[in-house]
Formats: sequence, C-alpha cells, structure tokens
Amino acid sequence: RKNTDATTDEDRARLEVVGEFHLGDLVNRFKHGSLVMRGGDSEGPQIPTLIFGTVNGVIGVVASLPKEEYEFMLKVQNALNQVVKGVGGLRHDEWRSFQNERVPCGREVKNFLDGDLIESFLDLRRERMEEVSRLVGMTSVEELCRRIEELQRLH
Repeated sequence: RKNTDATTDEDRARLEVVGEFHLGDLVNRFKHGSLVMRGGDSEGPQIPTLIFGTVNGVIGVVASLPKEEYEFMLKVQNALNQVVKGVGGLRHDEWRSFQNERVPCGREVKNFLDGDLIESFLDLRRERMEEVSRLVGMTSVEELCRRIEELQRLH
C-alpha cells in the first residue's frame, strides 16, 4: 500500500509493508483473477483474489478476506499449529516466518493465513478434528469443515 501521507516524494513512492509471509519461492507475477469460475448468482460476498506465479512454476492465490473471517481462520490456524506436528520437528509457523537479507532472524507472519495448513484440517482423523474444533471454541466439527470448504472454493 502506498504511503500517501508521507512528506517526501521518496517516502510516498515507497510501499508500506502490510503483510509478510515466507512462501519458499520467488514470486515473479501477480494478476487479478481466480483459478475457478465464479457465477454471478453465488451466495455470499465476492472475495477479491490475486493469482501469483513463482519462478519454480508454483501457482497460488491471495484472497482478501473480511476481517471477521480472517480472525476466525487465524484461530483455526493457531489451533492447527498446536495439534499438527511439523515435518522434522519444524513448527509450521516457524517455516512460514518471514526472513530476508535485512531480517535474517525471521519475523512472525503478518496479516497472512496459510491456506495449505488450514485446508489440512480436512485430512485429519476425527479425533484431531474434534481437538481443533474444541481449541477454536466450536462444538460442531461439521460446521468447521463447511467453513474451511467454503474457503477452499476461492481457488
């Protein structure tokens, strides 16, 4: 996002950092759009999405969720970080922490959700699903599945 309140032209030209996320690849293209066809009569609000491509051929989606949905899915993501063990002992939130030449130690993810981690909920055994649902404060595993499946439809 541009910093329109800056006092100098140089500062106005510099983008303000509003989110950070370790993708594990270099993004070389962003394009407005979606990977799925959306009908005009679909229920619920239309969520704006960007498609991105990386130098290694990965195609991904960045979606701008409503604040309430973002906060809820952040709870789900945090619960999954407690329940799902990372590969090789590396926690998923550590893998996604942002780092670059200026930030070699890494910083926590900022204003991004990890859709891959959230969607992994749908592949868990029932006992694990119930544990995540309890941590999120939901009584119905089915309702949580439904909300995550809705999120899946964005790509």
